[in-house]
Amino acid sequence: MINVPHDDAVNFQYDIVTVVKNKEIVKENLKEWSAKIKNHIVKDCTGDSLAITSMRGMIKVHWHADNPEEVLEVLKQYGEILSHEVEDMREQYEAYKAKHQ
Repeated sequence: MINVPHDDAVNFQYDIVTVVKNKEIVKENLKEWSAKIKNHIVKDCTGDSLAITSMRGMIKVHWHADNPEEVLEVLKQYGEILSHEVEDMREQYEAYKAKHQ
């Protein structure tokens, strides 16, 4: 994956946080589920700053990308989407710059 910055502070436009529920995710296989999802996202979605946390029955995925729907489509394959939050980081950065100039 090659990350080419569009701006001096933001590589990808959206900060995406998705929580997936799946009763098959249990204490004994949390690492395997996390690794499987990580590999799928890295392979099929362009972005950076991947963070995955898990607990029994749920996986929380944080990813920076330009296409939130691409990430959502991948994650739907792993269970029920409990939440899918998307924030525009370029918009936030521009507001921050304007406020601090």
